Amino acid sequence: MACRVAVPLLLVACGGQAAPGLPVRTCKVDFAVHPAATVREVAVVGDFNDWVPDGHRLARGDDGTFRGSFVVGPGRQPYRFRIDGDEVLDDANPLTLYGRDGREHSALVQPDCTLPGWEVGRYEVREGRLQAHLDCLAGAGGSPCDPASLAVLLDGAPIAGGALRDGALDLDLAPQPSGKHRVEVRIADTTGIAAEPLLLPYWVQAVPFAWEDAVIYQVMVDRFRRGDGAPDADAGITMRMGGDWAGVAGAIDDGTFARLGVNVLWISPAVRNAEGTWPGFDGRLYQSYHGYWPVAAREAEPRFGGADGLDALVRTAHDHGMRVILDIVPNHVHQDHPYFTDHRQEWFNHPDGDCVCGRQCSWATDIDECWFIDYLPDLDWRRPEVVDTMLADVSWWLTRFDVDGLRVDAVPMMPRLVTRHLRDTVTRAFAPGAPHVYLVGETFTGSLGRDQIRWYLGPYGLTGQFDFPLMWALRTVLGQAGGRMTDLLDEMDRSLDAWSGSGAVMGHMIGNHDVPRFASVAAGDSLDVLLPPPQPTALEPYRRAALALAFVMTQPGAPVVYQGDELGLAGAGDPDNRRPMPAEATWTEPQRWLFGQAATMGRLRGTVAAMRAGERVDLVRARDHVVYRMQGAADAALIGLNRAAVPVRVEVPAGDWPEGTGLVDCLGAAVNRTGGSIELVLPALGAMVVVPAGGCPPGDPASTERGE
Repeated sequence: MACRVAVPLLLVACGGQAAPGLPVRTCKVDFAVHPAATVREVAVVGDFNDWVPDGHRLARGDDGTFRGSFVVGPGRQPYRFRIDGDEVLDDANPLTLYGRDGREHSALVQPDCTLPGWEVGRYEVREGRLQAHLDCLAGAGGSPCDPASLAVLLDGAPIAGGALRDGALDLDLAPQPSGKHRVEVRIADTTGIAAEPLLLPYWVQAVPFAWEDAVIYQVMVDRFRRGDGAPDADAGITMRMGGDWAGVAGAIDDGTFARLGVNVLWISPAVRNAEGTWPGFDGRLYQSYHGYWPVAAREAEPRFGGADGLDALVRTAHDHGMRVILDIVPNHVHQDHPYFTDHRQEWFNHPDGDCVCGRQCSWATDIDECWFIDYLPDLDWRRPEVVDTMLADVSWWLTRFDVDGLRVDAVPMMPRLVTRHLRDTVTRAFAPGAPHVYLVGETFTGSLGRDQIRWYLGPYGLTGQFDFPLMWALRTVLGQAGGRMTDLLDEMDRSLDAWSGSGAVMGHMIGNHDVPRFASVAAGDSLDVLLPPPQPTALEPYRRAALALAFVMTQPGAPVVYQGDELGLAGAGDPDNRRPMPAEATWTEPQRWLFGQAATMGRLRGTVAAMRAGERVDLVRARDHVVYRMQGAADAALIGLNRAAVPVRVEVPAGDWPEGTGLVDCLGAAVNRTGGSIELVLPALGAMVVVPAGGCPPGDPASTERGE
């Protein structure tokens, strides 16, 4: 049997054979480095050999590459290459760890080679059926996998998945209904040593999904809905209001998210949070309604519904074809967390709490070690035990609740090695070929922060981040009528250039739970959290919000709607920007109009592929209006945005639409075509999205009301 080459990032490599035809896991790792031709001696050193090169020297091959294979123990192992006496990082390995010498070293992540394990040869879904070929590898001791111990589970229930023959298992499951499913394969060897379960998640769906297709809705669970009614708005803005996962699941079932074209939910942290009240920077007392004060490692918040409630929410979302992104908090814990009470001195930066960001320590120079506030201890990711523990917890949440992505809180408050180990961890959690786990990071920056955001992106890091510079531009240009409309197009181009080559799917939003509400910015109201602005009564702020949503919905990336922005909900900064969601029966006419606009745009994005992954061609660039065409491989859309208080008539080329093609504006304005030109009358403070007739999504009558 040919032996697979093992590189530091591989979980399993084949090795020797205990019996003819029996594949066995190896405990060796293959190292390779290609230094300058003048190099005489190369060795690998690390914790596994006490940093002594004896017995771990690499041999030069005819191609000038130094190679060697050595036994390395399980777990995370720091190492370096020693090249002619100088220790250097492995440039081919993106993973690093801090060692006992305080330096950052390359890192191996090795499984326990004594356990049996699975090697995936084939893993695909056809017409609703999962088909896979798996080979069971004996542990290093050579004891074969025991066919009698085989167990195959589909969505948690045992099934007759097939038999293990000569160490191989072929799965061919019956077609399943639409939604997400997961196969779990368990086995032990003939001595009773169990392999790690193999997880094979898969989707049954009529149309393949990529994260570029996402329309994400951000849910702050406590402020969204209760399973038995509305949140308790009288509790006070700093207190718990009783929203729960049953309320979110109910909104899935009643079609609230489908009306908006939403196919991904980002839910606030699910871990159990602190009891009681705690002082904020503003002198008021707060409860942990938001989820960012964890006091447990692996316990779902009972006030949201516990593990059963979270299971039900995720299952409901998956049954409706929706993905779920779970917010995780790896930077810190609450002081009541057992990690702090048990490991205060060794696991935390400034364990005496004398380095609060913006107080004793600087946000600018101490961001990776200061505390948010004096009861939120900051984890020290330079400690290997912190890395091991926190990543194991992340893997548990990901696999236990079968979520599809993770939103990573406070990315720049941790070393970059964290995001790289997160990517490695979520990749290892499932079988090769499993659906991609979307990792989206929060790197809160100003308008010039693209370099900082870009630092964490790439195939070995985050799948995406939130584009804060674009958000600030939207608020300036559309919310406050500052600058020029062309600034939006230029900002988008700067973003595309910044993320180029990273493969990232960026999150585009007009606001989130940390900044004042867009509608209040557009209304010019007070943004003082102690002087809450009123809900706007004039239509203009809602029109400006509709323009901003139209822009993010018509750009490549993943638009993110923070709960309430589809209604123009008012609010100053945190916590006033976290007001409870109003019941639909209480919506004002401007809110109903804005919801209709947002709903049309969200559903239209799912209909027109060019709005998700097309190329933008600018047709009109003016101070107060722009027109651009999103051109895809199979379709196109013409988008016009006008922030002026009067309508604007423009004429643009028809592009690739043949003469005679009927054209309509999905937001309700008239479209006139003469030969190779299209005449648009952009409404005052309004948008147009023009597509061929029949291309607009069906929906609520409100979606075509202009609200004049």
